[in-house]
Amino acid sequence: MSWEAVVIGLLAGVVAGLVFGRWGRAGDGGGGGRELDRRLAGISDNLDRRLVDLDRRLYLGLDSVQDAQARAADTAAQVRERVAVVAGVAEQVLEQARGLSRLEDLLRPPQARGALGELLLEQLLAQGLPHGAYRTQHVFRSGARVDAVLVVGEAMVAVDSKFPLEAFARMSTTHEGDAARALHRRAFPRDARRHVDAIADKYICPDEGTYDFALCYLPSEAVFYEFLREDPPGDSAWRYAVERRVFPASPTTLYAYLVSIGVGLKGLRVEENARRVLDALSALRGDLDGFRTHFELVGRHLGRARDRWQDAAHRLDRFDGRLAEAAGRATDLDRGLPEPAVEPESGLTGTG
Repeated sequence: MSWEAVVIGLLAGVVAGLVFGRWGRAGDGGGGGRELDRRLAGISDNLDRRLVDLDRRLYLGLDSVQDAQARAADTAAQVRERVAVVAGVAEQVLEQARGLSRLEDLLRPPQARGALGELLLEQLLAQGLPHGAYRTQHVFRSGARVDAVLVVGEAMVAVDSKFPLEAFARMSTTHEGDAARALHRRAFPRDARRHVDAIADKYICPDEGTYDFALCYLPSEAVFYEFLREDPPGDSAWRYAVERRVFPASPTTLYAYLVSIGVGLKGLRVEENARRVLDALSALRGDLDGFRTHFELVGRHLGRARDRWQDAAHRLDRFDGRLAEAAGRATDLDRGLPEPAVEPESGLTGTG
């Protein structure tokens, strides 16, 4: 039952009581009317209190409803904002998907795929090797141009990134179990073998400073998996490539190769620097030996000069002693000589 029905019922009861009270007062001469008036006054007071309490409850309920409506409005606003954000993200995803579709259309020509492969290869080389350990677009005397060469010691390792993907792309667009997929899968090893032969014939040139092997860079792990796949068992493009001294490498394995080569190059540089330090130490040892020879020669000369100085000092001392002895003898000899006679002066004078 709603509060409106309660109020209506209470009002109806009050009106009925008033009507019956008036009829009662008219019938009993006024004695029972006063008692009825008191009861009606009590009912009226009780009704007023209940109405006040009902009004308070209605006010509190209305306040709660308004607060709930405000929270619901805030929640709805937040939901609308999040829906707008999600819609924006979805639009961006769709735009990126359209961009990827356009990129796929752009990369359909083999020249575009080759340029992208060269760019990715150059980024891997820059990340995995120190500066100066590789060169791009190396040209051989035959005129063949390889995508990159790794400079390892005194020789080079050729790296090719122009792998044919036509058969793989056709195989990827067909369903498993389809006859066309099996046909394209058989065409993939044939294309791979032809590409391996081209790499081995053009880029393995020991007479031009390369090692007797080369690397074939594959653009994705899926292509690398198809390269390893043996169908029939024991026959795979990988086995054929290894026999021709061409080693396939996916982006992950090539980066591992490059890191290993970089560590080896650093070891070679440390060894070279250590050799230079040893050569410098050997040169210093030679200089030290020469200085020691001269130092010992000067020491011998100084020793001889010291001996001669000491001999000269001894001689000087002996000469000084002899001179003193001679001086003493001369003094004694002077004392032993007679005094010379003094002649008298003559008193004669001359006459004219």
